[in-house]
Amino acid sequence: MSIVYWGVLIAVIVLSAVAEANPKMLFSRSGQAVVRPDPVASLLLSLVLILVAGLRYRVGSDYYAYYRWHVGDWGEVLQDILRFHEGGFSLLAKLSRIIVDHGQTLIFISAAITIGLYAWTIYRYSPAYSLSMLLFLLLGQWQGTFNGIRQYIAAAILFAGHRLILEKKLWQYAVLVLGAAMFHASAAVMIIPYFLLNRKADIPQLVLLALGAIVIRFSYSVVFSFIGSLQDKAVNVNSIYISNSVNVFRILTAFIPIVIFIVLCNKKDLTKEHNFYINALFFHAFSMLAGMGSAYLGRIGIYTGAMVTIGYGYLFDLIEEERSRNITAFIVLALLFVYWIYSVYAGGIGRFQWIFNNL
Repeated sequence: MSIVYWGVLIAVIVLSAVAEANPKMLFSRSGQAVVRPDPVASLLLSLVLILVAGLRYRVGSDYYAYYRWHVGDWGEVLQDILRFHEGGFSLLAKLSRIIVDHGQTLIFISAAITIGLYAWTIYRYSPAYSLSMLLFLLLGQWQGTFNGIRQYIAAAILFAGHRLILEKKLWQYAVLVLGAAMFHASAAVMIIPYFLLNRKADIPQLVLLALGAIVIRFSYSVVFSFIGSLQDKAVNVNSIYISNSVNVFRILTAFIPIVIFIVLCNKKDLTKEHNFYINALFFHAFSMLAGMGSAYLGRIGIYTGAMVTIGYGYLFDLIEEERSRNITAFIVLALLFVYWIYSVYAGGIGRFQWIFNNL
């Protein structure tokens, strides 16, 4: 694995620890005082992640597709927007060519938007900043942005506005989902969490989600027929992308929080935020279970996995004994470290190249 990735890991550990160890009193727009990690260290960490992702060359299976992305005239961009044909990305691609007419510009701007939104959201809302930033890397989300660029932009937009669900602002959240779908139409499915994440996080909720996942898992013909009707074309269920199963390691990783919650956590008197983020962990796990038989459906994990970075902080907070909490956190991070190495190789990005020799 490239030394670049090890450097990124060290940067995440060191800079996030510095940021969390030197909190600053800031003021929100409403004038309320809030304590946040050191903004300078947090910004430096964000820049490291953005620069490495944005200045890569031929890293990621989708790299060349975006590097060579064809941009039509403004009329075509407008048509994509009006026809709801992922016009947001068409507009972004067009603007990137105006800024600097080079294929790498779109790669860099996409990385800046996606990683910037992830990092900003974690900075604002995570109760454990360094843990969340480390999970952003170890869970494969940072390097995931090297592939599926449009879908990760959509996921970052939804993640940035995910608190609209907690605040029960349906119309604002619906507009957010619509905006995200302008980058990747699959984002429309994320209207579903609005009706689930504020429910009580308990065993009945787990059973409900499990039943829903099982029903979907054995109803793929109906699901793909519905998707085909939305796209106005038949889905080729025999294609490798549709028929290949999701790797079992991704499924098992998603279920780690559920095991911890059932075995170790205090389930009484959850705060509103604890309840919300624990439900987000539930929803991610069972979404992955529902999509385990198809790599196409399994990509919903790009959306549902975003809140996992914050959810773990609330999960560990429910382990009352400090020693148990620390041991659990250590074991989880050790397992996810192994998963991170696996995900780098599985994603075909083990070798890293910079763009500088190809400008």
